[in-house]
Formats: sequence, structure tokens, C-alpha cells
Amino acid sequence: MIRWGCFCVVLFSATAAFSQQGRILGRVLDAKTNEGLPGANVQIENTVLGASTDLNGVFKIERLKLGRYSLRVSMIGYRTKNVPNIKVTEKDTVVIVRLEETPIEIDPVVVTASKWEQEAANTSATVEVLTAKEILHRNPVKIEDALETAAGVQIIQESVNIRGSDGYTRGVGSRVLVLIDGVPVMNSDFGAVNWFMISPADIERAEIVRGAGSALYGSSAMGGVINFITQTPTPEGRTFVRALFGAFDDSHEPEWNWAARENITLDFNRQDFTHSRQFGNLGIRIAAGRSVSDGYVRNGDYERYNLSGKFIYKFSNASSFTFFSNYMHDKSGVFIVWKDQDEALDVPATELDKRQRQNGVTLFGKYNLALSSKAALELRAYYNRFLLGTQFTTEGSFSPALGLGGALQGNLIPFNSVSIIYGSDFKFDKVKADTALYGQRDAILAAPYAQLEWRALHNLNFTVGGRYDRYEIYSDPNAALGDARTYDHFSPKFGVNYHAFESTTLRGSVANGFKFPFVAQLFLEFDAAGFKFLSNPNLKSEESWTYEVGFKQRIGSSFFFEVNGFYTDVDNLIEPEPQLSGDVRFINIEKAKIPGVEFVTNGRWWDNRLGLKANFIYMNPRDEVKHQLLRYRQKFIAFIAPSLRLGNVEFQVDYKYASAQEHYRLPGIHQLVPQKVLDGRIFFYWQPGWSKRTQFTFFIGANNMLNYAYTLRDRSIEEIRNFVTGLTVEF
Repeated sequence: MIRWGCFCVVLFSATAAFSQQGRILGRVLDAKTNEGLPGANVQIENTVLGASTDLNGVFKIERLKLGRYSLRVSMIGYRTKNVPNIKVTEKDTVVIVRLEETPIEIDPVVVTASKWEQEAANTSATVEVLTAKEILHRNPVKIEDALETAAGVQIIQESVNIRGSDGYTRGVGSRVLVLIDGVPVMNSDFGAVNWFMISPADIERAEIVRGAGSALYGSSAMGGVINFITQTPTPEGRTFVRALFGAFDDSHEPEWNWAARENITLDFNRQDFTHSRQFGNLGIRIAAGRSVSDGYVRNGDYERYNLSGKFIYKFSNASSFTFFSNYMHDKSGVFIVWKDQDEALDVPATELDKRQRQNGVTLFGKYNLALSSKAALELRAYYNRFLLGTQFTTEGSFSPALGLGGALQGNLIPFNSVSIIYGSDFKFDKVKADTALYGQRDAILAAPYAQLEWRALHNLNFTVGGRYDRYEIYSDPNAALGDARTYDHFSPKFGVNYHAFESTTLRGSVANGFKFPFVAQLFLEFDAAGFKFLSNPNLKSEESWTYEVGFKQRIGSSFFFEVNGFYTDVDNLIEPEPQLSGDVRFINIEKAKIPGVEFVTNGRWWDNRLGLKANFIYMNPRDEVKHQLLRYRQKFIAFIAPSLRLGNVEFQVDYKYASAQEHYRLPGIHQLVPQKVLDGRIFFYWQPGWSKRTQFTFFIGANNMLNYAYTLRDRSIEEIRNFVTGLTVEF
């Protein structure tokens, strides 16, 4: 009898628990057309639960405890909407949400600042988002062309520089971590970014976090993080095609025009294709790109290809698995410096035969599982393979650099006012080159981390977190440079975010950053272009403290401005340095400081016809030992981009200014002049009457319209005037 009674109690409890669950059924509509919006993101606030809308804008969230909830609904190109006080009962709760289009993203939902989705306005970090529209409107042949519109970002060849954190190292040992969908894509030997693996047409948005990000992301995030979020497969089949063609003009200096003297036309082109489709619970997206250029400098030619695929499967238990793959190939000419200043677009005769080939493969998988409404887990695994061909070396000098990594991350919301991110990253690197270059090196990384965010009041948030990294590099047993090198570091962060008024945000943070030296910085030795590069196996890790305060003011629904002040104190900054012998090696600069202030604004007026985007940054990145400006940094950088749309025609102009560098690294004569680049574009949009889903965009533009000659690195002219035209079709 007792057993039957216990059984009945258990059965009743289980039945009651099951009966006390409810679900939200909803539809997201365009506020103007009243049509369903496919692919909108719906998140239940203070939980880890959410959904995305189907082809008709319908979503469903199940297994909810009875009670009241708030929804946050977001979609690229639309204003995020919060729907409070939704009561969930045993009967289905039906919700209709109408989103309004927005010309700019004032407070977008981001994932990079805290490794989970939240509105940028609620973070203590400085975040900027470049949307797919903004990226493609730059008509980029390379993805880096679009990044330079962001505040404080400067690209010098492969080196990305945020707030003066990096100078020019040809991409070696970057202090800005680059991610694709949250997964690092830096190669294992040089610590560099292969920019041409990223197709501009495959990017949904780029999230740029300025300032130290080591408390969540570890080494290489000392200066900031750039996360390229790739397009998600859409519920309806969508295809995008882009074809771009261009040609370089002659230089304003007649003696520089080697191509004209040889009756050679220097042109370039790029083609991109993407297609996405949903098959039940499986979403598929494929992308391919091809880019070919003669270059504007002799030996500046290249031929590049990339192919990627993204597959997302959603299981019945609301978990999901994402698989991403990318292959890239680059075949290009190589040069270090110009022939001389009188022939600045030519190269020395000894460099005419220098070529390089690069191949790369990136694979990663992510599995997301909601354990409950308050807890979730994500498992990640990735594989990077990068092979550098012959750059001033003999064939076969480098073996593929391999990086195999993974992560376990948890999201926990123990109380409505507290959220916790915790987890650990793991990585194994295996690199090998000729003994004369850097030999064989294996490395292991383990890095646990945690971050807590506490909403003390409805308008006041606090952030505290930290990460411990341990990195060990093992030498080839036969090498002469000894045993394993061990680097470890703990990097904490503290932040606050305060909404003084509904449209006013104040924030501040103190963050520690660091970067371990990469294999190439420690061990690489080679001869090139008349100088010798030396190894330095005694390099120390870099460490920084960044202090930041910020103010952001939103005015209306389509205009904002923000002002940020920052101060970075760096110990043991790793920089390449000429030696008395004329050779170059990486050294530690004992003390460096980078104080600065930046202003950012973006707005659209006159019924979305008139737009203005602008940012200005003043900083003073100084070597405190030599009491001089750090090399390859400018004190003042400004970008301004007005636009005007009249009907189906849009005019865009942008101007970038950067003050002159005070000195370069290599000895010799240089043009110490400021950067002054004026670009212009005209777009014509056409939607045929026979299809609402088809959109044609024709464009024509000119880059560096004034044909201004300037240098950002040693003895190398930046891009001269060129003209571009093309077409995009989406259907």
C-alpha cells in the first residue's frame, strides 16, 4: 500500500510538473508592410532560452515554467524591441511583435563583449558594429578595406592596429585577436591573420571591441578583438552574387609609372557568390570568392580564392550544432621595399622573381545545449592549418602550421540580476620549418576563465572577471635552443555601466591585457631584401593595464555620439628593432604608454536621405625608454563619411586623415607626410516589378581620388588612385 502511495505521489508530481509548463507562440512582423520577418532572433530575458523565426516570421519557445517573462527581439536592419510582462499559462501564449526598420544600429545586440548575447548599451566595453551593408558599401576587394571605417582602426598591410596597440610587423604577433563566429583564426607560427580567407560577402556583421580583451580571450587580445559573424542560413532560399572590376591610374609622378612605359594596364577584379537555404531543421550556407589583381606596384600582383560552408542543425530538444569550413589559396608577388624613392612603384632587380603561395584550411564545430532556462553549455572544437610557401626562402622551407583547439563554456543565470560566463580554452600548436628558420616547435595552451555581471539596479551593471593562461613551447629535441619555455598570466577585469537617463550611458573599466611571444618572434631567422632578421629566444611576455571611461548619448532614433577616454600602460612591449649591425630583431621595450581620447558619431536624417558617419581619435603612443613616439603610429586619425540618397540613387564620400609618422624603422629617406585619402561612390538600386525578392545594385567609384602619395611603412607607397565598377544581385 505504501509503495502504491509513493508511486501515486511521484506520478502526480511528474504530471503536475509537466502540466505547469507552457509555451510562447509568436510572430515577428515588419511594422510598415505587416509581412513576416524570417530570421529574427527572439530571446527571453534573464534566461538562456530563445528561438529564431521561420519563413513566415513565426517562432515557438517551449518548456517554460508558468510565470511572467520579457522578450528581446532583434534583427539586422531593424530596431531591437523589448516586450515586457508576458504571462505564460498552461494555455499557449500568443505574441505579435512588430519591428521598425532603422537606418543605423545604435544599440545592437552583440556577443563579443561578454561571450553571450546582450545589447551593446549594457556592456562596459567599447563596441562598434559594422553591418553587412556598411561593409559592402565600401566596395571592398579585401575585407580590411572596410575595417578602416571603424574608430581608431588602422591597417598597415597585414597588421591591424586598434588605438595604437600595434604598429607594423607584417602581421607577425598581432595584438588584435581576430575571430570568425567566436573562433580564433590566427595562424600558429606567426600569430598573423589571413585576411583573404574572409569573404566580404559572407559577413553578417563585424563586431569590434576596442581595448584589452584578455580577461575573456587571452593572448593576442591585448589591443582589442574583431569578431566576424558569418551569415546564418536563412529560412527562405537566398542567393547573392557580386562582380567588381577596377583599374589603377597612373601616378602623379611620371618617373614612377613603370607600367605605362611597358604598355601594361594594371587592373583588378573580384567575384563573390553565396547561397543559403533551410531544409527542415538543417540550414546550409555556402560562399565562394575569387580575387585577382595586377597590383599598382611591381610584384604587387595576386590571385586568391576562398570557399566556405556553414551548416546548422537544430535538434528537437532546442540544442543546435554548427559546422563551419573554409579553404583559402593565395598566389602572389612579394616585395619588401621600393627600388628607390625616384622609382617608388618599382622593386629592386634582385626581388623581381620573389613569389609566395599560401594555403589555409579552417574547420570548427559548435554544439549548444540548454540544460534549463537558466543554464546552457557550449562545446567548441576547431582546426587551423596554414602553409606558407616560399617567401625569400627555398622551396619546402615551411611545413604546415597546425592549430588544434577546443573550448567548454557555460552560461549560468542563478538570479535574474546575475549572469555568469565560465569555461576553459585549450589549444595544441605544431609548427615546423627549416632549422635555419625556426625549427620544430610544439606548444600547449590551457586557459580557464570566468566573468560575472551583476545588475545592481535596473540602470546600473557591474562586471568582474578574469582568466588564467598557461602556455608552454617545446623545442625540437635536436635543436640547439634548449628546452620548453613556459609563460603564464592572470588577467582580471572590472567594469561598470550606468544609464543616467534612458538615452544616456556612462561606462568605465579597468582591464589587464597580455600577449605571449609567438614562435616567429622568438626563433625566426632569415635574410631578405638586403637585411638580416635575427631570433630572440629571451623575449618576455607583454603586459598592459587599460583604464577607460566613456559617455554615449542617443538623440532620437537615428543619431548618437560617444566620447571615450583611455590610458594604456604597457610593460615589455614586443617590437622589431634595428641593431647596430643593421640587422633587425624583436626586443622588449620596458615601458610604453598610450593615452588617448576618441569621438564617434553616426546619424541619418531627412527621412533616411542624409547620413553622416564620423570618428576622430587623438593619442600619444610613446616609448618611455627612448622618449619618442612608437613607430608606425599616428597621433591623430580622423574619418568622415557623408552620404545622400535620392530615390534609387545614393552618393557616398569618405575622407580619412592620419597625421604623419615621426619616424620609420629602416634607415634611409622616407616621405614623412600625413595620410589624406578621399574616396567616392555612386550606387543605383533597382528592384524589378516581377519579383519583390530580387534586388539589383549597380555601383561606380573612385578610391584615392586626389591620387595622393603617402607611406605608412618603410619605403612602400600606399595604394594610388583607382576606379571601380560592378554589380550585385540578390534573389
